[in-house]
Amino acid sequence: MDVDQEQYYDDGGGGSRRRGRGRGDRGGDRHHPYGDDGHRGGRGGGRGGGGRGRGRRDDGALSFRDFCYKYLRDDTTPAEAERRYEEYKKENQEAFYERYFRDHRHDEGERARNDPRVLVETLKRRDELACARAHEFFASKADGSLRIYDEGDAEGKDADMGEGEHQGEHQQEKRRSMVPIEAWHPTRLGTDYKQTGRLIAALDAEKGIDNNPLLDGDEDSGMDAEAAEDDVAALEALGNEASTPEKLDERLCYLVRVHGVDYYRRISEMQPVTFLEKPPSAFAKRDPKPEDTPVSSIAQNPYAVRLFATVDANVKRRIAEGDPQVKKLGTSEIESKLDEWIQSCVVKHDEQRFGCTLSTKLFVAEEFVIKHIKTKQAHHVEDMRERLFDEQYRKNVVEFLKYDEHRKENKKDHKKRFGGVMMMQVPGSGPDGQFVQVPMGTGGAKMIKGMARYTDLDAAVTESRVVIDYGDI
Repeated sequence: MDVDQEQYYDDGGGGSRRRGRGRGDRGGDRHHPYGDDGHRGGRGGGRGGGGRGRGRRDDGALSFRDFCYKYLRDDTTPAEAERRYEEYKKENQEAFYERYFRDHRHDEGERARNDPRVLVETLKRRDELACARAHEFFASKADGSLRIYDEGDAEGKDADMGEGEHQGEHQQEKRRSMVPIEAWHPTRLGTDYKQTGRLIAALDAEKGIDNNPLLDGDEDSGMDAEAAEDDVAALEALGNEASTPEKLDERLCYLVRVHGVDYYRRISEMQPVTFLEKPPSAFAKRDPKPEDTPVSSIAQNPYAVRLFATVDANVKRRIAEGDPQVKKLGTSEIESKLDEWIQSCVVKHDEQRFGCTLSTKLFVAEEFVIKHIKTKQAHHVEDMRERLFDEQYRKNVVEFLKYDEHRKENKKDHKKRFGGVMMMQVPGSGPDGQFVQVPMGTGGAKMIKGMARYTDLDAAVTESRVVIDYGDI
């Protein structure tokens, strides 16, 4: 076959037929929506300029390989192919969601996460594990064996440094928490202490945990989004108490070990399946409090303002709206739709004669028809219930995929905007030089470049002369 010719496979009707068409034939004159580049006679030629493409049909959810095979030229670069495929996926997003559900609906892991018929058992086992871990936590606190910080955390390594004490301290100085230092401000400490108490009270009530010794007894687990606005002076006084930081860390540890909630990570809550497979123990914590300088308020740090605004909003939303995993069961919605379907099966012939679309029997009142449907036509009711469960299952999967897509997009854009702090080394300070905290992104890079260059006068002098050999001149 010549280079300018192509193979055409007709995928309809009576089997596949192979045809050779040149560029001049009208069969190759087809518009390609995702990468035509003015190329005619390429892949996907067909009858009358609108024939079927070679390979599988485009249902809006082609794989990357099939998309390249169907729409792109052979000389398309990998970067261009990926860009066009991303455009294709965005334009056909719902089709990709449907394809994912169709391909993974029978996976055990997917069903445990999103199928309400299996999720109800997953949540039951999660609650049982949470209760058991709560009682273990209370017992450890009572006998004094509770370790707030995990063995792998920096705070738990101080006693076991041994000969490498100075090296361990030096490495710890370079590690910084995601929590801004303004979290040590007394008003913020008091706010976090109060909010963690309300959050623990709400989560304990959901899982049936009583008599929590970490709570003060004044928490309102049923507060709404407008309630529980504490006095600033009272919060500052609470934050200035010497015992508040330690009690706050106990609550943070309890939240992540018992409920799988990391407070400083914007109230991120673990999936029940992940919590059952590997219960968490470590949580985001504050850096050591500065001893020589006072801690400024969060208003002085834009990153702290955004972080704690998100934390506060998520705490109130989590308490007000309840467990998001329970919502995925869709119990009330399914029962409501099932009652509507049963009601739609009732046929009224006259005032004292009622029928049913599922049988030929007649009844003198509507309530007898409904009773007949629920008892004698129970198999039809169960079939409808299964269909509603499938609809809820698909809804949960699609919502999870949309959330995951949104999270990935935010993660990509995180580096493009001012979004936190990072540690950078002072220019010219050497491999073991000083690290400073600067904003993430281009702002931090410009800030570090504008700093005065550090010169170590005690560093070893290296030979910097260059010997130039001119040869025989």
